[in-house]
Amino acid sequence: MEYCSTMKRVITICRSVYVTAVAALVTCLSFSLHAQDIEIKNPSLEGPPRAAAAPPEWTIINNSPDIQPGCCTVSKPPSDGNTYSGMISDASMEEGISQKLSAAIKGGRAYTFSVDLAYPPVYFGQKTCYGGFVVYGGNTPGAKEEVLWKSPAFRHTDWKRYRIEFAPTKDYAYILLCNYYIPCSDAKLGGVLVDNLSPYIQEIPRITLTTTATCKGANMGAARVDVLSGPLPYTFKWMPGGQTTHSIDHLSAGSYEVTVTGANGAYATATARIDAVELQNKITITPSKCYGDNTNEISLVTTGGKPPYRYYLNGSDHPQYTPEFRDLHPGKYLLLAKDEMGCSSPEENVTVTEPAPLQLAAAQVKDISCSETHDGQIAVVLSGGTQPYYYRLETGEWQSDSVWKKLDEGRYYFMAKDKNECQLRGSAEIIRNYRQCAVYVPTAFSPNGDGRNDLFRCRINDDITEYRLQVFNRWGTLVFQSNDPGQAWDGLRQPAGGYVWVLTYTDSKLQARKQQGSLVLVR
Repeated sequence: MEYCSTMKRVITICRSVYVTAVAALVTCLSFSLHAQDIEIKNPSLEGPPRAAAAPPEWTIINNSPDIQPGCCTVSKPPSDGNTYSGMISDASMEEGISQKLSAAIKGGRAYTFSVDLAYPPVYFGQKTCYGGFVVYGGNTPGAKEEVLWKSPAFRHTDWKRYRIEFAPTKDYAYILLCNYYIPCSDAKLGGVLVDNLSPYIQEIPRITLTTTATCKGANMGAARVDVLSGPLPYTFKWMPGGQTTHSIDHLSAGSYEVTVTGANGAYATATARIDAVELQNKITITPSKCYGDNTNEISLVTTGGKPPYRYYLNGSDHPQYTPEFRDLHPGKYLLLAKDEMGCSSPEENVTVTEPAPLQLAAAQVKDISCSETHDGQIAVVLSGGTQPYYYRLETGEWQSDSVWKKLDEGRYYFMAKDKNECQLRGSAEIIRNYRQCAVYVPTAFSPNGDGRNDLFRCRINDDITEYRLQVFNRWGTLVFQSNDPGQAWDGLRQPAGGYVWVLTYTDSKLQARKQQGSLVLVR
C-alpha cells in the first residue's frame, strides 16, 4: 500500500510538470505569433535592367524609376544580387516604388528594416545635388499618407547600410520607397540608389525612456525603459554596465544606451541622458538705509535643479522656502540652497555691510567781521551715510549747498540728511566782532618757517567783495596775485627786500576801495 501511495504522488508531480511545460510552450508560441514580422517580396530588387521600370512585386510611383545598373549613365555594381532600383527627383516630383504588404503595418506599433543606399553623382548625364531617401506609408499604391522615415542628405557613392525604425500613427497596407529632392546651387536633380532590403519588416519593441537627473558629482540618477508594444517577452541590456533589468539607478551623469529585444529577436535601442543638476544662486544684498537700522536683506535667485528650493543660513538645520533673509545685522553669512532632489548649490560666503553712520565732521563758523556788517557764515562738513547730502537751517527749505551766508549773530540750529533720509542735527554760534570795519595790510613778513609771521596776508575786518591783491618787486614785475581773501603769499623763490602791493575791493557799504603800500620780505 505504501508503494502504491508513493507512485501516485510521483505521477501527480510528473503530470504537474508536464502541464506547466505545455503552458509555457503555448505562451511562447502565443508571444511569437503576436510578433508582426511582415515579409517584403523581392527585397533584393531583382529584375531585368531597364529604364522606367519597377522590379517584380513592386509598382512604379511617379514617372520612371529604373532597374539598374546599365541605363541612364548609371553603372555602379549592386550591393546584393544582380540589380537594384534607381530613382531621381526634382522640385516638382519624387520617383519611387511601392509594394502591398502581406499584412498591414499597425498604428501604435514600432517596426524596423534595413536597406543599402548610395548616391549617384550623375544620372541621365546630369549632375545631381544629393542623395535623399524617404519611406511612406499608404493605403493605395501611390498614396504618400505619412512619412515613416527620412534620411539626411548624403553624398556617399559607396553602398551604406541604413537601419530604418518607424512607428506609424495608423494602419497602412502599402510601403512606398522614394527619392526626395534637396536643392543645391549647381544642379536640378536629386538621386538615390536602393538595394538589399531586409526580407522582413520586423516588429520591434516600442519603447519610452524616463530619466531622473543626478546632483553634480553624485550618482543619484536613474533610468527606466517602458515597452508600449512589441513581441513578448522582452530582454533588456544597458551599456555601460550590462544590467538586464528594465530600470537602473545609482547613476552618475552621462549617457546610457538600452537595447530592448523582443521574442522575434528584433530590437530597439534608445539612449538615456542623465543630466547633472547644478544649482546656481544670484545673490543681491540690500543694505539698511541708515546705520544701526539692522534691516539689511539678502535675496537669492536660484536656477537649476528641481523646485521648490530650500534655503539655509549659517548652517541652520531648519530651512526656509522663501529666498529672502531680512532684518539682518551687519556681518558675515553662509548661504546654501537645496532643491527637491537634495542637490546643493555651492556655499556662498556673503558679507553684509550697511552705510557708515552719518556724522558731522565739522561745522565751520565765520563770525561777523565788524560792528556794522552781517556776514556771519556756517559751513557744514558731513561724513558717512549715502550721498548726496541735503541741508536745512532752522525751519528753512532743504538745499544741496552746505553753506549758509549773511547770517547775524546768535545760535543757529541746522539739520542734515542723506539720500536715504538718514538725519542728524547740530548747532553753531556766530558772534559779532565789535570793531571798526576795515582792511589791514602788514608791512613786513619773514618766511623762514619759524611759525611766526611766515605769510603775507591781509587782515579783513569787513564784509568785502571783488577782492584783488597784487604784489610787485622793485622792477615792477608781478610776483603774486590773488582774488581770494583767504589766500596768502609765502614769498618763496623771491629774494629779501622791498616790494609794493596794490589792493582793490568793494566794502560792506558797496564802496570801491583801493589801498597800496610797501612791504619788506625779511629772510
